[in-house]
Formats: sequence, structure tokens, C-alpha cells
Amino acid sequence: MANISIFYKILIANSSIVVVGAIAGTYLTLRFGDNVESVLEFVLLFAMIGTLVSVVVNWMVLRATFQPLDELERTVDQVRQGNFSVRASKPDFGDPNIDALSQTMNGMLDTVERYRAQLHNLSMQVVSAQEEERKRIARELHDDTAQVLTAQLLRLKTLEATSAQLDADNLQQLIDMTAAALEDVRHMAYELRPPSIDDLGLHASVESLTAQFRERFGIPIAYHTEGSKRRFPSGIEIAMYRIVQEALTNVAKHANADSATVELGSDERFVWARVQDHGTGFDPMSVDRSDGSGLGLFGMQERTTLFNGKLKIVAAPGRGTTVTVRIPLPEHASINSNIPTPEVAP
Repeated sequence: MANISIFYKILIANSSIVVVGAIAGTYLTLRFGDNVESVLEFVLLFAMIGTLVSVVVNWMVLRATFQPLDELERTVDQVRQGNFSVRASKPDFGDPNIDALSQTMNGMLDTVERYRAQLHNLSMQVVSAQEEERKRIARELHDDTAQVLTAQLLRLKTLEATSAQLDADNLQQLIDMTAAALEDVRHMAYELRPPSIDDLGLHASVESLTAQFRERFGIPIAYHTEGSKRRFPSGIEIAMYRIVQEALTNVAKHANADSATVELGSDERFVWARVQDHGTGFDPMSVDRSDGSGLGLFGMQERTTLFNGKLKIVAAPGRGTTVTVRIPLPEHASINSNIPTPEVAP
């Protein structure tokens, strides 16, 4: 019956009911017909029984046949919620056309899952290459450009001390410009790749980052930690650091905040961070990526998704902004798991 279409299943079921009813009616008429006082009552009773049997049998056939459609609906709902690992099951009793539709959908989901895995691996390689390039540029800025500027600054100071013929004001201006350029290069090198993230880990790096933003922009930024300050996989540490860095950059440049708070914590399953400011806030729905204004938010979402995490941004004009990110640790993460869509809440 599994390979028979719904039309023939209903036809066979109803034909069987008619045949069985005819045989049973003939038998009962021959067996008890002489003892029945009212023929009408006998006919009505037999008609009621036949109708009841027909309804029950057709209900069972249709319910079993359309069960795969219910399964398909549940599968589509799961996919709509972001769970691409779900598959439509194949029942023992169903319509071959519906079964073919289920198999087609499962095949499409398999293809999507393969593409998502390939895209995930490619994105990881891109992020890794980007971080390696950041590290290389930071090393060159620190080892080459910064050293040249340092030597130039020392020569200018030596020249200032040994020569009385040079214009003191112009010489001091050159010294100040060189010192400012050196400071900018060092700051740029640190932003590209802070050495503390490789040597000391995520907690020390975020604490140092918070202190730098506090000193550089004059915004009171409180820093709190929860859980152990253990090390995490390098990719997760870098992703968390970049997300906090981008959130603090938005606080400094766009929020007009009078204060902010950075929280960093972890447990056996997750590492999480929260950046909250008491600034002007914004309307998340008004962010337009096409003009580049939303690239920072998009970058945070992409880094979060790469590690099967969840990003939540709660913001409203005049009420400040809260950015929360949570990333599962490797033993609790899987590329085939349900990856929630990063959420931007109003």
C-alpha cells in the first residue's frame, strides 16, 4: 500500500466496504430476514453501520496518507527557525507523490547543509587569513616603522641639544610631529593585533582594551568579569575581542554616552560578553548596510555566526544600546547544530 497513490487507496478502501457490505447484507438477510418484523428498521440499521464503517475507514486512510504533509510542515517550520539539520521522515503508509516531495526536500536540505559547511570553512579561512595579515602588518609597524620613527625622534632630540643655530620652535614642532606619528603607529599596531591576546588571553586583552578606551575618549567604562579567567581557543578569543572592540568603538564614536559597562564571563558551556552604554541609542531598523553605516554590526554578526553563537542588540533612541554575544565552547558546538539567526531587538 505504500507505493499506491491516494486516489487508488480511497478507491480500494471504498470498493472493499461495498463488497463486504453487500456480502454481509446478503448473508444477514438470508439468515435473519424471516425473523425481522420491520424491513425498514433492518435497512436503516444496516445503512447506519455501513456509513459508520465507511467514515472510519476513509478517515484512517486519509489520516495515514496525509501524515507526511504534516511532517513536511513541521520540517519547513524548523528550517524557517534556522535548523537546517532537520529532515522529513518517510512513513510506512503514505502517498508516493508526497514521499517524492519529502525526498526532494531532504535532498535540497542536504545540499544546503553541504554549502553551509563549505561557506563556514571558507569564512573561517578568510577570518584566519585576515587575522594573520593583521598580525603581520602590526609586527611590521612595530618592528620597522615604529623603530624608524623612534630613531628619528632621538636624532631630533640630540640635534636640539647640540645645535644652537637651528630654529628652536621649528625643531620642537618636528619633535612633536614625530612623537605624535610614533604614538599613532603604536596605537594602530595595537588595534590591528594586540600582543596581550596571544600572550595573556581574552580577559586580560578586554580589560586592557577597556582601559585604553577609557583613557583615550574620557568615557567612564566599568569592567566586570564572571567565572574563571581561563584561556579559550584562539579563534573564539579573537572573535570575542573583535566584537567587544567594535561595540566600544560604536560607544566612543556614535553613542555620545556619559558612561558604559563591559562584562565578560564564561561557564562550562559558553563564553559571553555584554557592552552597555547610557547614550543616545539608535533605531536598529534604520541601519543601512548599503551605505556602509551598518558594516560594524554586520561584522559582529558574521563573527558570532561563524562560531554558532548568538548576538543580540537591544537599542532604542534615547535609551542607550546593549550588545550581548554568547558563543558555545567547542565541546558544545557543531556546524550541523541549530544556528540561531543573530537577533537585533528593538
